[in-house]
Amino acid sequence: MADSQESEESVSFDQLGDHRRSILETVRGLGGEANAAEIRQRTDVPEGSFGWHFGKLEEWSLLEDVGRQNVGGGDDAIVWSLTDAGADLLERIDVEEGREDRPQTFEGLNNRIDELETDLEAIKTEFNRMADIVEDHHDRLESL
Repeated sequence: MADSQESEESVSFDQLGDHRRSILETVRGLGGEANAAEIRQRTDVPEGSFGWHFGKLEEWSLLEDVGRQNVGGGDDAIVWSLTDAGADLLERIDVEEGREDRPQTFEGLNNRIDELETDLEAIKTEFNRMADIVEDHHDRLESL
């Protein structure tokens, strides 16, 4: 890409790739802003290419460097923020993949998991109630 001012609209899903997509989704999942150390811990991006992927995302205006944060020992970590263009691209990907209704943050995902666990317990309870009814009917039929 010769033009370093490419917009998110000119970045194809294939061009984005799995690693850069993972970075964007992780930043979104952490509330739209995260330091590089947090992102590194939550993605499978090889350490040697980490900076290059961030450079491309910044070049494409999908992420922006918004400061530094001390994360203990060594240099401060760069804090990255998801831009509107980055959020729009992820939203387009979600729509394309039919996942536009999924929670956008890790907290939202945890809440959804809690809801699903509650639903599952209700289904188990109803299943057991129905199994008892079937067993009772079976016993009645055998006694006839």
